[in-house]
Amino acid sequence: MEKESYSFPASSLQRNEFQKGVIGYCVANATAWALPAEFIADLKVSSADYDQKSLVANNRSTQCPAATAARDASWNVLAPKLDKLYLKYLLNNDAISASDKQVLNIYTISHGGSTPYAAPSTTPILNLSSEKISVLNVIFSDSATPSSHAKPEGVAFCELLYKIDGPAPTSPDDCTEDRFISRSHDPIIFEPSQRGKTVYAYGRWVNRNSKAGPWGSMVTAIIP
Repeated sequence: MEKESYSFPASSLQRNEFQKGVIGYCVANATAWALPAEFIADLKVSSADYDQKSLVANNRSTQCPAATAARDASWNVLAPKLDKLYLKYLLNNDAISASDKQVLNIYTISHGGSTPYAAPSTTPILNLSSEKISVLNVIFSDSATPSSHAKPEGVAFCELLYKIDGPAPTSPDDCTEDRFISRSHDPIIFEPSQRGKTVYAYGRWVNRNSKAGPWGSMVTAIIP
């Protein structure tokens, strides 16, 4: 069975040119591809910030360790948003032509067999790890294999719903923020004004057929 996937260039220089091209392409086709205006506007802001910091960090006359750190921190903000763009809005979007998919670096991969993946039956075990100021890293494992940080077979990402500050949510429906976590240890970066506040989060697996599993237990962490 063929499914769609995507990838980003590895080098910082190529990555910046690629992300600018993708955002520009999505802005031009937002209506045709049913991309939410608010989400695209937020992407444009993060894209411009990464572009500016990349220009400084990649310029021989201005590059320095601080500039490189600023560029990498900006990418850590932009990358999860790009993952969400692809996973939620671009992959398997029938409005996107084959030629458009080439531009967006969307390609098909074979998973074998003809039976679609069933909805996940297990839940993510989450840990919000405090390792840097204003950053929580989402570390996950599966309830069936808690010793491994790998996603279950057929799973594309962990959907994370979270709320910052009290009162504590009683269910995922009470959460106001969402994030798609495709790799264990992906970061969530917060505003300086949010430091010291409590984050309440729920997670669930979503497979490559866009079928979601049950929500796991709520976890909490203090924004460092």
